[in-house]
Order: sequence, then structure tokens, then C-alpha cells
Amino acid sequence: MNATTQNSSPDAPAIHHRRHRHFIDASLQGRLLVALIGLEIVLFSGAMIWLYLDLSAIIDANLYRVHYTGSDGVSPFLATLFTVIPVILVVNLLALWLADVLWRAYVNRIVNRLRHMLERIGRLDLREQAQDAQVRHEVIDRARAWLASERQEFADIQRLLERLPDSLDPRDDKEVTRVKIVLRELQTLFD
Repeated sequence: MNATTQNSSPDAPAIHHRRHRHFIDASLQGRLLVALIGLEIVLFSGAMIWLYLDLSAIIDANLYRVHYTGSDGVSPFLATLFTVIPVILVVNLLALWLADVLWRAYVNRIVNRLRHMLERIGRLDLREQAQDAQVRHEVIDRARAWLASERQEFADIQRLLERLPDSLDPRDDKEVTRVKIVLRELQTLFD
């Protein structure tokens, strides 16, 4: 379905190009972004200082030379650049690899905890587990809140079922009325 069929109004702006979610985890992504920007600033500053010092040495060595002497084919300027640029690339690749390792570990920890919770739910085990509280994330918190509400609902059902008699005498109007009240309360739990 495209954006024009989603919006009923012809004046509505097309928003199909906008991202719906900017951050998956703003705190972690923000810290990783700040760390990567900080690394780039330090790396760029270090590279500029390195280039400045090397190029200053090259200029000083050639400043008072009167006659040009043949070189070995690679300009000292290019040799310095070919040294600095690979170092910058290697450090950037290492930083991206480290960020990837951290991000994967973080996401896998959340997904694995959620998977364990869902497996327990599949076995109808709604008990609170201490391991669930060890992973702090909105998804896990919502799953824990849902489990707590389900536990409460099942406790309410159990409490109501305990109020039902073991057997019912259809001739006893008071008992039939009590059973109807309990059944109505049960029905309201499921509505």
C-alpha cells in the first residue's frame, strides 16, 4: 500500500519516506554515537598533528636545498599520506567492529531473555523469574508487566472458581443465584 492510498485526504502530506522509529534504544545508540564521534575527533586531530609534524620535517629538510636531487619515485608527501590514511581506516574499522560486537551482544541479551520468557509462557509458566529482572529494556519490562497482569487475572479466576460449589442443586434458588453471580464475574474478566 503506498502513501497516497493510506491518506484519505488529498491535502495530507506523503510521509512514506519518513522513518517511523528513530532509535531502537536511544540510550545505547546515543552512547555509541557519542563514542564514535569522540573517536573520530581524536583520530582526525591526531592525524592532523601527525601530518603537520611529518610535513614540517619534510619542508625543513628541503627548504634550504638549492638543487633538486632525484627521488626514489614516491614523494615524501605521498609517503606520509599513505601512512596516515591506512592508520585512520584501520582504527575506524576496529571501532566499527567493536560497536558491532557491543550492539549484537546487547540485542542478543534482550532477545534471548525474551525468548526464554516466551518459552515459559508457551508452557503456561507465568511465574516471575529473577533472571527476567536482570535485563533492563522496555521490551522486557512490558513483557514482565503483561505477565504480572496475566498472573493477577489467573488469580482472580482461581478465586472466583473457588467460590463455585462442587455440585449444584438446581432446586436451590439461593445456590443458583450465587453461581450466576460468580459466572457473571468470570464473564467480566474475559470481556
